[in-house]
Amino acid sequence: MKAANLLKQKVMMLAAGLLGLGLTVFLVVHAGVSDILKLLAVAGWGLLWLLPFHLLPLSLDVLGWKWLLRGEARVRFWFLLWVALVREAANGLLPVARVGGEVLGVRLLTYYGVPGYVAGASVMVEVTLTLLSQFIFTLAGFVVLIFAVSDHHLQFQVVFFLALILPLLMAFIWVQYRWGLFTVLQMLMKKLLGGKDLLALIGEPQRLDAEIRRLYARRWGLLPANVWQLSGLLVGTAEVWFTFWLLGHPLPFWAALLLESLGQALRSMAFLVPGGLGVQEGGFILFGSAIGVGPDLALAFSLTRRFRETLMGIPVLLSWQALEGHYMHRQWRQIRSNGEGIS
Repeated sequence: MKAANLLKQKVMMLAAGLLGLGLTVFLVVHAGVSDILKLLAVAGWGLLWLLPFHLLPLSLDVLGWKWLLRGEARVRFWFLLWVALVREAANGLLPVARVGGEVLGVRLLTYYGVPGYVAGASVMVEVTLTLLSQFIFTLAGFVVLIFAVSDHHLQFQVVFFLALILPLLMAFIWVQYRWGLFTVLQMLMKKLLGGKDLLALIGEPQRLDAEIRRLYARRWGLLPANVWQLSGLLVGTAEVWFTFWLLGHPLPFWAALLLESLGQALRSMAFLVPGGLGVQEGGFILFGSAIGVGPDLALAFSLTRRFRETLMGIPVLLSWQALEGHYMHRQWRQIRSNGEGIS
């Protein structure tokens, strides 16, 4: 039963990825491949500047995560930055429904000596605060949409999205604080899958939930983490502005904010689609049309983002695989030495 459900999930994700890839190809062909390539040629080798630029917003996010882990003095900023890169690369390039990266983050923290329940709680609260920050950021994009764009149909769609997401976000936080998210997951998994190997997967649910409640008990003490995240989102808007400048079509900052905030919200909503294939491209075309950005320019921008994600993500994932190999080799040597000692 468990294997069948896992197989269904993999098939669904593969189908979603293929559909997204097909939609991306269709949009690129429909917008004009030659026009898109001309825009990319304007930027040329300048696109490589997007790699170091992207480290700026990511570093601000890491500072927020480090704030949650301030009880773990051993966790250094540069290590967390690398882990954040692994999380982002896994969620963006691997078929993991944008949650596999968070699991990897917990795993890598435990390699560094952080207790599993502390690592899991920090990632869960960090993800929750990120969703809250993104909601505020999307709200800022909606304000820009109201005052700068007269597309009432698009405004209604964004209002509907915000009205749908807010109660879900509040319920997600409430379940973590009131009942314990991992305890609820354990109950659900026992009913659906019989609960086999669940504790081995997530650790002790009660201990994880207790650590999450301890973090939430800081209340206003969590505000600095939110401030760092919102700062990262604003710098991410500057990255959007910089990309359009490289493409030879600079935008006003308010337009870059609208495109980034609503585009991120749409991609987060389509988390089941690997890499947001097709969804990201369609979103940039939709929101770009509201601010006077043509389909070819919107797709050129989307492709530059995927270029940055791929060029930065592949070496990071290879470094993670190298670490996993080293860790497995070390475990094997330890088991072998223990076996020889017993004999």
